[in-house]
Amino acid sequence: MSRSFGGCKRCKSRRQKCDEQRPTCGRCKTAETPCRYAMQLQWGGRAFSRSRFGSCMQKLEYSPGEFIYSTANASPTTETVPATATITLPKSVDPFSSLDTKQKSLLHHFLSDASQITACHSGMQQEICRMLVPMALQTPSLLYATMALSAIHIEALHNQSENVKSAPDIARLMAMSLEHFRKELQSPATRGTDALLATARTLCLAEIHSGAIQPNSWRAHIEGAQALMVAVRSKGDSSPSSSEGFRRYLDRWYRSIVSLTALTGNGPPIGGLECQTIAKAVSTTTETPDYLDDYWGFTVSLSAVFRGIGAAAWQTPPDQAADDAEVTELESSVRQLIDRGAEAPPTFYPGVVEGLSTDHILRFTLCNEAFQHSALIQIERRLRRLPATSPSVQRSVKKIIECSEHIGPSPGLSPWTMLTTPLFIAGCEAQGEDRDRVRKLLSSLHDTIRVPNVLQSLKFLEQYWAHQLDENESWNRFLDRMRFDFIPY
Repeated sequence: MSRSFGGCKRCKSRRQKCDEQRPTCGRCKTAETPCRYAMQLQWGGRAFSRSRFGSCMQKLEYSPGEFIYSTANASPTTETVPATATITLPKSVDPFSSLDTKQKSLLHHFLSDASQITACHSGMQQEICRMLVPMALQTPSLLYATMALSAIHIEALHNQSENVKSAPDIARLMAMSLEHFRKELQSPATRGTDALLATARTLCLAEIHSGAIQPNSWRAHIEGAQALMVAVRSKGDSSPSSSEGFRRYLDRWYRSIVSLTALTGNGPPIGGLECQTIAKAVSTTTETPDYLDDYWGFTVSLSAVFRGIGAAAWQTPPDQAADDAEVTELESSVRQLIDRGAEAPPTFYPGVVEGLSTDHILRFTLCNEAFQHSALIQIERRLRRLPATSPSVQRSVKKIIECSEHIGPSPGLSPWTMLTTPLFIAGCEAQGEDRDRVRKLLSSLHDTIRVPNVLQSLKFLEQYWAHQLDENESWNRFLDRMRFDFIPY
């Protein structure tokens, strides 16, 4: 039989083939014995007693069957270790020891810097790293995708934002991730796991952050994530290697990126029209409040409105206004959300608000307000076909700019990192000096978070302002004419 590297502890200790069924493998089930799975770290692939470090190490057993290795000169003089004794290792174990120097550098940069570019507060950054990095160390496709995302950020830090797509190292990392991704999709052991969904998510972010404009690049990864979610759910439970918190994060990422795609993109709704339409999107109950998602800076109900806007725009012929009743319902939903936000502070997911300061909560409120007015602009421009000079459009433009200026760059992480989308939407309709305000805000945002796609967004705004046929040509129609597939994120 082939050797089992993912089997349970009992099968490994007995050197038996394990079928790796969860939560109880076949052998343990037959023996009516508790079944336990644990990750076994192998450093160097050779037992300490037979390695060149063997003379320097000794095994300290602190309970039956449980032990650690320590250096010989750090050992106690007695044969047994008292229960109250504290055993310390002279050096911490390096989880990246199997990686080469370049790979270690990229992962360290992700942990310290690149992970901040999609985080609105320090607690979120730590949670993303805690969930993502251990899984990446066990999943080659996710590891290379994470390193690519880190490399993209490093290029931007070196003022190379415009050259990211042609950087050979980044192209190689993306290619390696895709190569392993295809293999893992075909493997029964990994197919339909949360690790692959995390890979799709990371590849998507890497494509978007790099400033991708080609069809079937970032969009293909979102559609792939949608297919993976269907596969995972068909299994009846989540991946054994994934935590419930990680699954919730992936679900929230997917819903939000689909919503942003619907709000600003020109393609068909991801997941089909039946997944995008809304009916009384703002109706919530005490049991299901309208959470302001701290990962994305806007509320769950507003996310549903974004999807409704995308569905209505896709179903409407290019030279016609959308169905008036549907547009009125969408606008009414946004107005209700604005009124509700003015009456009470936002509700965050359980456990989030305790880690936020008063200023942080205010910035989240302003960020959500900027997204609300982004929805109003898209309703007026994409669905009602009103000109950019319409007073209702210009009121929302100024409101987005004011909210963004109040949030502004600040020490530490904040919702400032999420403002590319509303600033771009406002910029498309901005007039006169408001264009300069948007230009300065986007430039400042790029200088702060160093995401090449922010610079790409500003570049496209300059093109749109210079080459727009007339004020009736919306950004989406301009996008069609230029044959770009772009999302301002």
